[in-house]
Amino acid sequence: MNKFSRRLLAQCLAAATLGMTTLAALAQDWPSQPVKLVVPYAAGGTTDLIARKLSERLTRELGQTFVVENKPGAATNIGAQFVAQAKPDGNTILFGSVFQVLNHVFGPDPGFDMFKALEPVSLVAEMPFVLAANPRTPYQNGRELIAAAKAEPKKLSVSHAQLDISLELLNNKAGMELLLVPYKGGGPATTDAMAGQVNMVYALVPVLLPHIQAGKLKPLAVTSGTRFEGLPNVPTFVESGADFDMTMWYGLFLPAGTPKPVVDKLARVTQQVMTSKDMVEAIRAAGANPRFSAPADMRSQLTKELASWQGVAKAIPKLMQK
Repeated sequence: MNKFSRRLLAQCLAAATLGMTTLAALAQDWPSQPVKLVVPYAAGGTTDLIARKLSERLTRELGQTFVVENKPGAATNIGAQFVAQAKPDGNTILFGSVFQVLNHVFGPDPGFDMFKALEPVSLVAEMPFVLAANPRTPYQNGRELIAAAKAEPKKLSVSHAQLDISLELLNNKAGMELLLVPYKGGGPATTDAMAGQVNMVYALVPVLLPHIQAGKLKPLAVTSGTRFEGLPNVPTFVESGADFDMTMWYGLFLPAGTPKPVVDKLARVTQQVMTSKDMVEAIRAAGANPRFSAPADMRSQLTKELASWQGVAKAIPKLMQK
């Protein structure tokens, strides 16, 4: 190696060392200003509740204020676009969900490629959907419901709020035809099921859990692969004879290009928060299960889910009309 080559190598090594030192310092200093936690749902719901509990704990752990900003609309696309276009400095975080994947397949088109515009950080929570019936209905569980629905197609009605894709997939997997009755919100859909205007209601567990506990609704089956801890006596649809396993997950995303040390730091602190006793109890009380993951693991999950839902769309063209 001649003198010039040695000098060039030394300069490259110095630059690399400086770069690593700068990144390490950036992670150590972050966050140095208030951080926006963008929730693409309206305030007041279960999603908002979990996000606010998380923001409180992140504020405590990191010594900087995490402020929840609700940006609902376009099936979560408005909030997601806001974060995707934000400066990649770690100060704008998306509290995303499974809809970040579903929208890429079934629409509405988010207007950007999630895998190029957003950086997965960590899962936060997961919860199943539950199908609950008016207490006066004769069937007592998912297996009895499926048998009744197969015997009389489209006679049994189920209310829901923008969950037609999930229900159409359930119909397909169970080989039945429930009559889907769409509502603009979960509240009216639930009220009409309790009043007997429709036979059943389909929603996330936290939405229906208080009414189930009050005896105003009868749970038939949950959509998770295993029984939900908050409803241990309620069978899954898999147990009921339908190969149907679907849950709603929530997770954190940063704008693409955010320095890796910042991504890793947020993931590490999120894990600490989501495994703490008080947070576990709070999330379970809200009707969800706490979760966490490494950034690479979350990206791998998203890739698999996208491929899976694309397969569903090809197998059931009817869903693409939703």
